[in-house]
Amino acid sequence: MKCIFPLGDVTPHNIKQLKRLNQVIFPVSYNDKFYKDVLEVGELAKLGTKMLNHVLNICEKDGTFDNIYLHVQISNESAIDFYQKFGFEIIETKKNYYKRIEPADAHVLQKSLRSPSAAPSGELQKAE
Repeated sequence: MKCIFPLGDVTPHNIKQLKRLNQVIFPVSYNDKFYKDVLEVGELAKLGTKMLNHVLNICEKDGTFDNIYLHVQISNESAIDFYQKFGFEIIETKKNYYKRIEPADAHVLQKSLRSPSAAPSGELQKAE
């Protein structure tokens, strides 16, 4: 397992530390299945800027992904700015996406991995 966070690699021995960090940092509580999955997904579970760069590199090398999507709480301007610096764009807002936090709405952000000229006509729209 090569999942990296400020305290080192995520392992069964320190997953509780990651859980505590997430509880302090994020407004959403993640269940035990989430942390079990973190231990099992391997290279896709990097954190912060390293995680995003890592995921983008894997998707680009794979070559079968057209887009990446994620959700961000509408009031989380720093996260929105962070993702926009990586080429993500707000494409939709989902009402009442979150159940236990306010505001409950979330923006859907998308990053296109292929230019429109690289895809067959009509399969991928340019996000502007």
